[in-house]
Amino acid sequence: MSEDSSPSITDTMQMYLVTIARLQERSDPVPLSQIAEVLSVSPVSVNEMCRKLQDQGLLQYKPYRGATLTQEGERRAHYILRRHRLWEVFLVEKLGLEYGPAHDAACQLEHSTPDLVANRLDRFLGHPAVNPEGLPIPKADGALSGRVLIALAALSAGQRGHVIRCQVDDAVRSFLYQHGIRPGAPLTVASVGEESLLVEVSGQYVTVARTLADSVQVEPEERSGSAE
Repeated sequence: MSEDSSPSITDTMQMYLVTIARLQERSDPVPLSQIAEVLSVSPVSVNEMCRKLQDQGLLQYKPYRGATLTQEGERRAHYILRRHRLWEVFLVEKLGLEYGPAHDAACQLEHSTPDLVANRLDRFLGHPAVNPEGLPIPKADGALSGRVLIALAALSAGQRGHVIRCQVDDAVRSFLYQHGIRPGAPLTVASVGEESLLVEVSGQYVTVARTLADSVQVEPEERSGSAE
């Protein structure tokens, strides 16, 4: 059986659902002005589409507040997001594309990827949890894993974790990536100072200023019951 056996919806509807799902990762409900800005369409067009999606039970729309996906709308959006973000991982990690071109190509591939290909791609990539930007990849059933994220600066000496996202400008992000601090990378805090942290990542030690470490989100690894 297909992962999405519900009645089909148009590519435009899918595009709205996925856009709202992405924006919901930052704010909920999502203001219609944000949707219009991201999709480069008029507020009137957004209003009309949101009402259509609401009529189909895919979102809840409240004037002057914004839109929130229903459980079914979220499932539909995650069905597409899963494919999109898996392709981003493949294009960046296996083909060496920069994230921008990889994202654009994934937008074309996401609608034409059948279940069999998506599942094989997921297996081939080692079941990645996040895309190259550290955003979560939904599971085959559309669910997102619950995660506790903290700033790298909050880790203590000896604590491990893996990078989820780097909320910095492009120049600083380039610096971090050059030193192995990128989404998905495992790391260990070797020592903690007043102004900086010494981090072990990709077999090398990197000194990270505490102010910068505050902008790097990581998922900490659970400590074992007893320390040696």
